[in-house]
Amino acid sequence: MQPFFHLAFVIVFGGMMAIRAFYYRKAHQHQGPVTYLENRMTRLRRTLGLPFPFLLLAYIFYPALLNRFTLGLPIWAQWLGLAIGVLSLGLTWWVQWALDINFSDVLHVREEHTLVRHGPYRWVRHPMYTTIFLNGIAVLLLTRNWLIGGFYLMSLTLIVAFRVRNEEHAMIERFGQPYREYMRRTNRFLPRLR
Repeated sequence: MQPFFHLAFVIVFGGMMAIRAFYYRKAHQHQGPVTYLENRMTRLRRTLGLPFPFLLLAYIFYPALLNRFTLGLPIWAQWLGLAIGVLSLGLTWWVQWALDINFSDVLHVREEHTLVRHGPYRWVRHPMYTTIFLNGIAVLLLTRNWLIGGFYLMSLTLIVAFRVRNEEHAMIERFGQPYREYMRRTNRFLPRLR
């Protein structure tokens, strides 16, 4: 059964990266003048993310190298990870579709930047982070590897904790009162229950 979950991990993680790459390229082709807002955050993200591709390659091609970091999770946890992973792929596509050319992997403001309030952004200000965390949980459960899954989730937590306040400040500067109203109507990561 483990080869199945190994392949599922590759498909779920690779699918998320492919969706993001498609929309990154689309947004980059439409990019006008840019004001970059987070040089320190970009450096932090690159530093934290540097070992991850090597861990991924090791897990994909030589999984035995990482056996000592295996978690003793039951098989149902991997099935749950697969379900969460498939959900995260659908949500990732929905978020990226809503953002369209407004998507960027670094915090910046473009002249033609628009305030997105449709799709999942109707209910949540930062659904992208929610979907990435769901993907991180799926990675942890599918791989049953605390080094890969734990490292991924820890890095995401640090990056989002530092970035979200700067992102909201930039949006207030760019859009002013409409964004403040939007903040009053929505939660950061999960929809309101009522």
